[in-house]
Amino acid sequence: MSNTNDFEFMRFGERGWLATCMRDFDDVTSGLFVNAIADAVRPKNGITDAIAGIDSIAIRFDNTQLDANDALKLLKDATKKTAAPNDTQPPDKTIEIPVLYGGDAGPDLESVCAQTKLTTDQLINKHASPPYRVITVGFAPGFAYMGPLDKALQIPRLATPRARVAAGSVAIAGGFTGVYALPSPGGWNIIGRTPVPLFDAARPSPFLFKPGTAVQFRPIDETEFQELSKQTP
Repeated sequence: MSNTNDFEFMRFGERGWLATCMRDFDDVTSGLFVNAIADAVRPKNGITDAIAGIDSIAIRFDNTQLDANDALKLLKDATKKTAAPNDTQPPDKTIEIPVLYGGDAGPDLESVCAQTKLTTDQLINKHASPPYRVITVGFAPGFAYMGPLDKALQIPRLATPRARVAAGSVAIAGGFTGVYALPSPGGWNIIGRTPVPLFDAARPSPFLFKPGTAVQFRPIDETEFQELSKQTP
C-alpha cells in the first residue's frame, strides 16, 4: 500500500483534482501505479472521469453530487488503498506486434539512424529485441506509451509535428516508444508500421493495448506486411 505522502494534490480547475506521484519510480512502475489508482477511483459516485498519465492522475467530479473536499477524500483513499507497484504481478501474456521498419512505413528511420549514429540493422535490433510494457494510454484514443526504451534510441520529438500519422505507425520520442492506434496528428519519429489492427469496434475492448500490456515487436519484410494486411478484416 502507499500513503498520501507519496502524492502531491492540487486543484485541477473548478471540478477537478490532480494527484502527482512523488516517489522515485521508473516510468513503467509509475505508469502502472497511477493507472491502478485511476481504476480504483473511477467507479465512485460523483467522479465523472479519472485519467492517468505516467506519474499523475486527474479526476473530474460532478459538484451537484460531491463537493471538492469529498472528491479529494475519494482520491486520497484510492491512493492509500491501491497496491504498491512492487506488489504488481508481471503479465502472463505478451502480444507480438510485427513491424515493417523503414521506407514508406518508417519515414523517419534514416533520420533516427543519423541522430543515434546507428546502422539500420543496429537500430531495428535495439528497438525490436527487448520486451516492453504499456505504461499508459493517452494523447489520442488508443495511443500506447511503452517502455523502457533503450537509451541509445532516445531522441527528441520532431521539430514540426505531422498533420496526419497513419494508424499502426510505430514511433519513438524521449524515453518511450509508441504505437498510433488510429490516424491522428503526431510529432514522434516514425520508424515503422504494423499491419495488425489496433482498433476494432466489434471487440469487447476495441483497442488492443491497455496499461500493463506486455509487447514484443517483431521485424518483418514487405512481403509479410502485405500478406498480414490482407488478413485484416
